[in-house]
Amino acid sequence: MSRGDLMARLDVRAALRPRGRDGGELAATLPMLRVLLGFESSLYAAVTPVLPHYAHTLHAGKPAVGLLAAAYAIGIIPGSLIGGWAASRAGVRRTTISGLIAFAVTAAAFGFTNDLVLLDLLRIAQGAASGLIWGGGLAWAIAVAPRERRGAIIGSVIGAAILGTLAGPLLGVGAVSLGTGPVFSAVGVAALVLAAWVARHCSPSPASPEPAPSAGALTEPSPSAAAMVPDPSAEPATAPRGRPVSRRLTASGGLWLGAWLVCFDAMSTGAISALLPLRLSAQGASSVIIGAVFLLASAVATLVAPVVGRASDRHGPSRPMSVGLIAGALLFALLPVPAVWPLLAALTVIVMSGPLSAFMIPAVPMMTASAERIGISVVVATTLVNLAYAIGETVGAPGGALLSSAGGDVVPFLVLAGLMLVTLVLVRRHRACAAVTAAQAVGPPPPAGEQPAEPGHLRRPRPVTWPRREGRRSRPLLRRR
Repeated sequence: MSRGDLMARLDVRAALRPRGRDGGELAATLPMLRVLLGFESSLYAAVTPVLPHYAHTLHAGKPAVGLLAAAYAIGIIPGSLIGGWAASRAGVRRTTISGLIAFAVTAAAFGFTNDLVLLDLLRIAQGAASGLIWGGGLAWAIAVAPRERRGAIIGSVIGAAILGTLAGPLLGVGAVSLGTGPVFSAVGVAALVLAAWVARHCSPSPASPEPAPSAGALTEPSPSAAAMVPDPSAEPATAPRGRPVSRRLTASGGLWLGAWLVCFDAMSTGAISALLPLRLSAQGASSVIIGAVFLLASAVATLVAPVVGRASDRHGPSRPMSVGLIAGALLFALLPVPAVWPLLAALTVIVMSGPLSAFMIPAVPMMTASAERIGISVVVATTLVNLAYAIGETVGAPGGALLSSAGGDVVPFLVLAGLMLVTLVLVRRHRACAAVTAAQAVGPPPPAGEQPAEPGHLRRPRPVTWPRREGRRSRPLLRRR
């Protein structure tokens, strides 16, 4: 091997190495982020077994209990905006610590409160603290993740959050049996311990600028040696300064498509959580069986999430998105069909564990890549992720219940199946437009026997000419040799 070949290989390896992201930093930070987001999800799910306790002790009706159940998601909406603003100003580390401290105070106060209005306000404050935690934690995970492993790392973090929802009901059962005061006070102490753990970590190191993915990045696999050649169809890594941020956000189709996918996943999950337990109970399933069905679905989703993230890194986000949307549309259309609970329970586990994760998890790295491509901060993308999920979660359960009361369970499930098919068209259309843009930039293939034209970034500039004047010929400023 010649010295030139050896230097070329070393240059390729150096270019493909994730710059500005140390592997030791990722190994030290990722377990902390998994525990952090799993802990937050556990408290979110802990209130479900406590709702009957408050309904009995405080003599609350169904509307009041429903408002208490939705208060957390309502608080996440302003919390996501505050978390995104704080992460861009103060950094992800300080934002996460602030969210954990607010979480600790509100959790301890929630355990000792016996007034329903105050419980609602504290639950909304917990949701706002959750927006801070997710605004800092998710942006932190993206900051330390190499671009070629971003989908797998996001999948593992979201899988840990799903795992936290499994421990949440157990925490709620303990609060009912041992007392809400001691249990939620222990949750507050655990939040302060986590804040101290986060404080021991350094803020993510700023990454050096990386080449932005091409316009066809929705369908391309992870970067390789061929990615070193600039793509003429790629947008610039930093957008022109004269263009306002609002116009850049409006023009980014990948950012808003990913936000819709995240919102749609939350809507579907909320509708399933509101409708399928009642349908299983009407077919003869006990409360233990219903709890076991949703527990198994969450456990399987925890295992599926990292697999989907790795598939997104390897094959691009378009393939898992398309598979998840097609399978989800078919399964949602079949949900009203089973007349016995064992078949409906099995179908519920399959729906909640596979298709929803398949199109939601790849949407997050697609949104961050779109944000980088138009020259805005990744924190804006994570803020949109949290905001979209909170809106979908707030709308999904009541919207599904409203459609079910109007026309039965068939109506909301068929509406969701139809929306999945429409979303599939949007995903495929986004992919086709990117492919057309790249083909137009490269141009048609040269005729047989002719040398292919140089790429646009290697072509020599055309001669610059003076403006035409009457009676004079244009004079070139640059003459070709």
